[in-house]
Amino acid sequence: MIHRHTLGKIPPKPHIVFKDERGNLLMEHCLTREGFDGTFTILYYRTPPTDETAVERFSIPGFCPCEAVEGLPLLRRHVRTQDLRVSGDFLDSRRTLFVNSDLHVGMLKPTQAGTRFFSNGDGDECYYAYRGGGVVESLMGVLHYREGDYVNIPRNVPYRLVPDSPAAELMVFEGRGFVDIPKQFRNRAGQLTMDAPYSHRDFRVPSELLSYSESRHGKAPFRLVVKKDDVLTTHEHAHFPYEVAGWDGFVYPCAFSIHDYQPKTGLIHLPPTIHLTFAGNGFVICSFVPRILDYHENAIPCPYGHASVHCDEIILYVAGNFTSRRGIGGGSISVHPAGVPHGPHPGAYEGSIGVKRTDELAVMCDTFKPLKLTKVAQQLEDGDYHTTWVKQPKQKLPEAHIP
Repeated sequence: MIHRHTLGKIPPKPHIVFKDERGNLLMEHCLTREGFDGTFTILYYRTPPTDETAVERFSIPGFCPCEAVEGLPLLRRHVRTQDLRVSGDFLDSRRTLFVNSDLHVGMLKPTQAGTRFFSNGDGDECYYAYRGGGVVESLMGVLHYREGDYVNIPRNVPYRLVPDSPAAELMVFEGRGFVDIPKQFRNRAGQLTMDAPYSHRDFRVPSELLSYSESRHGKAPFRLVVKKDDVLTTHEHAHFPYEVAGWDGFVYPCAFSIHDYQPKTGLIHLPPTIHLTFAGNGFVICSFVPRILDYHENAIPCPYGHASVHCDEIILYVAGNFTSRRGIGGGSISVHPAGVPHGPHPGAYEGSIGVKRTDELAVMCDTFKPLKLTKVAQQLEDGDYHTTWVKQPKQKLPEAHIP
C-alpha cells in the first residue's frame, strides 16, 4: 500500500478479455477499499475462488474471542510477554492483549508453519517481527520479512505467515479502520515527501506470485479462516485458491524495517510525535531507534514527565538500554493510561545529562480511546510496576542489547 505495483501478467486495460497461455479465460477480481472511492487492486484468477465446499464457525480463545477485563483501577502497568506460553501456527499462537473500538493489539509466538490462510475482515493488520523472520504468502504473492520488520497486511487479503524459526515472536496491531502511511508524509501526488522518515525505496513488496506446492500447502480441502465481527469461520475450498496470473494496484502486503527508519533530533528534547511511523483511525504507531541525542549544552535527553490527558500509551521494549525505565527488558510492554502522569524512573532524568547517543529500540502505540486489558494480558502483568517510582521492583530483568 505504498505505491502502485504490478506482478505477473495483466491485460492492457481492465475489464476486457484476458486469457492465459493455454487460451483459458481468466477471471478478473477487483479488491476495493472505501467502496469504489479508495485504493484498489485488480487480480486475474486462473480458477475462480468460489468452490467452497463447507463453512464452519470456530474459535481460538484468547484471540477470537478475547475477553476484556472491566473495572480495573487506573494504573501504570507492565505486561510481560516474555511469560506468554503458546504454540501452533500464526493463528493458534495469537493472543489479544489490549482492545478498544479502534484497535486490537496482540502477540503471537508461532512454533510451526501450518497450512491455513487467514483473511481479517475486521481491519488492516500491522505486524512487528520482534523475534525471527520468515515469509508472508498471500493472494498477491511471496513477501520475505526479517527480524525488525513491520509487515502490513490490508483488510481481507488472504495470507499466512511462515516463520523461519520455532522461536518466532511478533506483535500485531489490528486497525479496525485502517493502518497506513500518515497523510502528512505524502505530497498531493501520493509520493512520499523528502522530509518523511523513510522513502519508497525502504519498502519491500511481494517478489513473486504464489504457486501451489503439496509439500508446503497440503492437500484439498484448502482452509481459509475469515474473521468478521470478531467471529471466526473456516471456509474449505476444493482447489488451491491463491494462484493468480497477475495483478496490479495499490492494495497488497508490504514490509519495512525499523532499522531503515530515519530518526530526527534537535537542540533540545523533541516530543514523541517525531517518531511517527504509521497511523490508523484513533491511533498511531511510532518507532524509537538508535539515534544521536539533543545537542544543547544543557540538554536533558531523557524524556520529561508527561501527563497525557487524551491518549493511552503502550510501548514494546525490543532492545538496547532503556534509560528511562528500570525493571524492563526485551519483550516487556509498558502501559501508561491517560489520567495518570508518567515519566522516567528516579535517577534516570539526571543520569541522562551529557549522554550523546541512545541505542534503544522500541515500538510505541498511542490511542485516543482507552485501552482495556484482556484476561490474557492480566495474567502476564507485573503487579508491582505502578509503585516502582517509589520502591525497587522485586526482580530486575536482564538488559537487552542490540545485536
